[in-house]
Amino acid sequence: MSIPVIDIGPYLDGSDKNGVAEQIGKACEEIGFFMIKGHGIPLDLLRQVQSTSQSFFQLPLETKQQTMAPFGLGYMAEGKENVAATLKEESKVQDSKESLNLTLPVRPDVWPNEGNAPNLSTNCQSYYEQVQQLASHLMRLFALALNLEETFFDKKVDNPYTTLRLLHYPPQQKFDATATRNAEHTDYGTLTILWSPDSRGLQAQSRQNEWIDVIAPVDHFIINIGDLMMNWTNDKWISTLHRVIPHKDTMGRARMSIPFFHNPNPNVMIECIPGCYDSNGNNPPKYKPILAKSHLEMKVSKALGQEEKME
Repeated sequence: MSIPVIDIGPYLDGSDKNGVAEQIGKACEEIGFFMIKGHGIPLDLLRQVQSTSQSFFQLPLETKQQTMAPFGLGYMAEGKENVAATLKEESKVQDSKESLNLTLPVRPDVWPNEGNAPNLSTNCQSYYEQVQQLASHLMRLFALALNLEETFFDKKVDNPYTTLRLLHYPPQQKFDATATRNAEHTDYGTLTILWSPDSRGLQAQSRQNEWIDVIAPVDHFIINIGDLMMNWTNDKWISTLHRVIPHKDTMGRARMSIPFFHNPNPNVMIECIPGCYDSNGNNPPKYKPILAKSHLEMKVSKALGQEEKME
């Protein structure tokens, strides 16, 4: 099995919205991962975000730690996050990555100042705005794929909680096939939009429990759905287990990835949507309704090993 590639250009230009939606629906049912091209976000901008992000991570630790905030925002040092604990609380695996975790609007405790990280704020804000718009398009495609009105999700995601994470994996000098760089986990919200200059090492697990390499061309985005979308669809779509492991061809080099995490409006109640359950008992809703904010707070608290509240 391989990760499907979908050209969303025909949706964006209006020439074949339903055709694109059908491909996305198939991918979300089969594996919950797909790649997109034709998205309209320039590669030059992605390269600029990459370059300024790398400069930030080269700063002294004490400088990076000047930008820290609750709820996992701002800078997070290596070993501070345990995403495996979001599924198995007893897990002690600490991820071998550091991160800068950004939200809008810009806040001084979350975004590095210009003196420490020249152009990072400008580049990341520009990218953030474009990828947030892309997420809105994808949510409309999701609605079409589920045979709903195209605008079904609009009022549920018109004030979404989103995070742009800049992830830096320090170089590994020795290959260890049993090691992990980012432990097995699922994402928390509706969808994730990931860009990486080199995605080797990322793997997604199929419904048949097979680990599949997710290797994307540099001008493609990798998309996967999260737990709340799986809840919404009553498991029709799968929030896929995925991980980052060492790759033998990238030994000795740092790894960079830039995921954008999209969640519903914090006050939206997540409950099974029409068409994903029946009332005769053959396919009842599998999940109790949950407030999007409550779900996210629970997941972040588990990952960080302490109670966290959304501000």
